[in-house]
Amino acid sequence: MSRRLTLFCREMLQHRSYTQKVDVYSFCIVLWELITGLLPYPSMTAVQAAFAVVNKGARPIIPNDCLPVLSNIMTCCWDFDPDKRPTFSQVVKMLEAAEIEIMSNVRRARFRSCPRPTATGKD
Repeated sequence: MSRRLTLFCREMLQHRSYTQKVDVYSFCIVLWELITGLLPYPSMTAVQAAFAVVNKGARPIIPNDCLPVLSNIMTCCWDFDPDKRPTFSQVVKMLEAAEIEIMSNVRRARFRSCPRPTATGKD
């Protein structure tokens, strides 16, 4: 089982009934990984991370330089109460509304996990 699968939200880890809101939560874990180029909770085992998510409400730390619009999307998708998380349709609308801001900033961003090109254009 991959580490990401163990980071599903409390309703899945506690064997409660769950809906697509679990997938919304997981989507934003992947979004966080794309933004940071990191794995969440690197100092924890998968079991420790799952315990922290379920029992302590742990969430990955959003970098200070993250676009506020993306930070807001992740935060609402990670809500402890699945009923307060947006649907995927709502997430898509939020991303579409933020597209111009995201795209204009991506052009200026330097991704943490990507090597910087050299003067010759080669990595």
